[in-house]
Amino acid sequence: MPGEDNAALVAKFYEEIWNNNNLEIIDQLTLDHYVVHLAQVDLVGREEFKLVVKNYLGSFSHIHLSIGNQTSQDSQVVTFLEWDTALELRDQSYDQEILREIPWRGISIDRIDNGRIAESWYSVAPLESLYNIQALSRDPGLVEYLPVYRNCPPDCPGGRPCRGTHCS
Repeated sequence: MPGEDNAALVAKFYEEIWNNNNLEIIDQLTLDHYVVHLAQVDLVGREEFKLVVKNYLGSFSHIHLSIGNQTSQDSQVVTFLEWDTALELRDQSYDQEILREIPWRGISIDRIDNGRIAESWYSVAPLESLYNIQALSRDPGLVEYLPVYRNCPPDCPGGRPCRGTHCS
């Protein structure tokens, strides 16, 4: 059945990325114009998504994804995702490393087109906060945006973050 095939495709996609650190799967299972919709930004194209994945994989000391329930209808697959993550933080008062294990849950909705993932919607915004916690543990004065965010040109109101020339 097409729905079952689509669900298997999506499960393979996530497991290969997060559990096997296989970024090549992104090229294999997504369309060229793949779009990822996050809470505050859209990642347009495979390369932007790869950049974010590389940063997560490099920032966390451990990431493991489990696929929960999946349901599919026509060309869409809804997946319940559970991440087991770990951060190596620094207790600055004692100058020692602390390992923090943090479970996260989220939902993805993936649209399949001709046997490939065309578009994904994620409700996993806490991962962005964790990225900043990792950065803050190294330098308490530093708050970073995910690499897809850039400072807007000077004429952008309020110095808000943006992607390319589009202010958020």
